[in-house]
Amino acid sequence: MSMSDLTAFFEKLQTDAALQEKTRALFGAEDREAALCRLAAAEGFTFTVEELRSEQAGSAVASLDDDSLRRVVGGLGCGLPGYTAGQPAPGAPG
Repeated sequence: MSMSDLTAFFEKLQTDAALQEKTRALFGAEDREAALCRLAAAEGFTFTVEELRSEQAGSAVASLDDDSLRRVVGGLGCGLPGYTAGQPAPGAPG
């Protein structure tokens, strides 16, 4: 269940502004992977640092360096360059 929690957490992270803000606070954390796991657990998602690292090695989550976190938290993790959560996709009408 924890790998599905990991996926569900990152899906929620892309659309939940409050969760994005909490995640931004982790940018400077020395143990940011463990801190992310604790934050996820507080939100009802359970996964370990090892599972997080395993998923990072084989998925779009990649690594949790500051730039990667900014892309996920800022809504850029969806693969659309220049897309920001809450804004129209580049080239979209409106």
